[in-house]
Amino acid sequence: MIPMHYQKLLEMYEKVNIPILDVSVPEGYDVIDEYWIVPNFSLVQIRRNVETLEKIYWILEPQIAKNELEILSLIFDDLRRKIVLKEIGLSEEEKVKLVFLVLNEIIDEYGLKIKSELTLKMLYYLMRDFFGFGAIDPFLIDPNLEDISCDGYNIPIYVFHRKHGSMRTNISFNRDELDSLVLLLGQKSGKHVSYANPLVDATLPDGSRIQITYGMDVSTRGSSFTIRRFRSIPFTPIDLMSYGTFNSGLLAYYWLLIENRMNFMVIGETASGKTTTLNALLMFLPLEAKVVSIEDTREIQLHHENWIAQVTRTGVEGQEIDMYELLRAALRQRPDYIVVGEVRGREALTLFQAMSTGHASYSTFHAGDVNQLIYRLENPPLGVPRVMIQFLDSIIVQFMWTMRGVRKRRIKEIVEIVGLEPETKELLINRIFEWDPASDSYVQLADSKKIEKIATMQGVDVMDVIEELRRRKEFLELMYRRNVRDYREVTRHIQMYYRNPERAFESLR
Repeated sequence: MIPMHYQKLLEMYEKVNIPILDVSVPEGYDVIDEYWIVPNFSLVQIRRNVETLEKIYWILEPQIAKNELEILSLIFDDLRRKIVLKEIGLSEEEKVKLVFLVLNEIIDEYGLKIKSELTLKMLYYLMRDFFGFGAIDPFLIDPNLEDISCDGYNIPIYVFHRKHGSMRTNISFNRDELDSLVLLLGQKSGKHVSYANPLVDATLPDGSRIQITYGMDVSTRGSSFTIRRFRSIPFTPIDLMSYGTFNSGLLAYYWLLIENRMNFMVIGETASGKTTTLNALLMFLPLEAKVVSIEDTREIQLHHENWIAQVTRTGVEGQEIDMYELLRAALRQRPDYIVVGEVRGREALTLFQAMSTGHASYSTFHAGDVNQLIYRLENPPLGVPRVMIQFLDSIIVQFMWTMRGVRKRRIKEIVEIVGLEPETKELLINRIFEWDPASDSYVQLADSKKIEKIATMQGVDVMDVIEELRRRKEFLELMYRRNVRDYREVTRHIQMYYRNPERAFESLR
């Protein structure tokens, strides 16, 4: 979605329709993908070096001459001076209207024509720098990017693209530019960045996570930042099917587990897609259930009214509220489901206590496999007793897989914990699914003990639960064939299935 501050500019462009961008490609490169960030003003080209086959993420913006840049700087300063007090308390829409009103006056003062190519170019840069994030604004608008990384002075920014993977870009900053940019990023995140406080973790206004390093004291190549993009439109279970991360059988299995309040964790290494998977699976939550989520940085997105979303607080008047405190408070709120964004510290023991007392709990954890997970849980600083770990019903092991230069997220295996061996006190593990790289598909290794447990809990035959699993698998496949991808529609169909399965099927046929 194009930010509001560019929409007024696009309305003006439609009235004059003057070519603004030079989209020619230099010799030795071909374009394998391209799309608009801001139509007619900002274009992304994925260029490939014909000789080396290296892919480069290339941002094209209006070219501006040195003397025009000087005029632009003067206009920008005038604009700031004239609205610095007027903008206080205004909404984003009101602020955009005010800026264009004042800009019309300033442009008139400079004797510029409002419908000229130069004026349109200047308006683009004024909107980009005044409301956005300057030269990195296109990165933060592009929905195809997952990570944006700047490693230091005069080093190209690198991005991770959902389709094309990791690439360098054509954007870099000198020392003054980069230092100014990281200060701006800190300011827009509500954090103080300085030589005295050079390491900052923060959240940008759009929800993206950012880690900032300022100066050369702790980073020898200069100031740096890494932005992990927040996806405003969440992935759905149907999206996970389309990307091959899950199949309908795995999703139906977790739908049943969630409905029956069983506990699970999504584990994996960095950037394996743990939070994306957790967020998508949470769309199976019954709409009437009370949910409490606890995170350091807001990433969980639920289309759910009965939901308390809590985040930690740092450095406010010397008082910090961490995940442990929030989790303790959550247990007093009588939730049906508890979601912890990522378990890292002393909150682990409290979370497993919640599991053992009947609170359905879901979380992510940084571990490459089940053995690593159990080892880290049992040992300091987490120190979760093995007798409590047995209440973790299921574990999703997720990873990033690269094939022919394309990165994909897959489920390495799905494991159930079914109890403790009485004599050895070893955890009893049931591996029920694993990924087969040869066919890029999932293979069932064993029958699920949790399906048997659900049958016992409901007082029905296990074949009845297996039949329900089949029906839900069929329902998900029907949504996939009908291309139901919007998270609101997916949620609506899932909730309709809870209330009336037959009607839910009919709505898709």
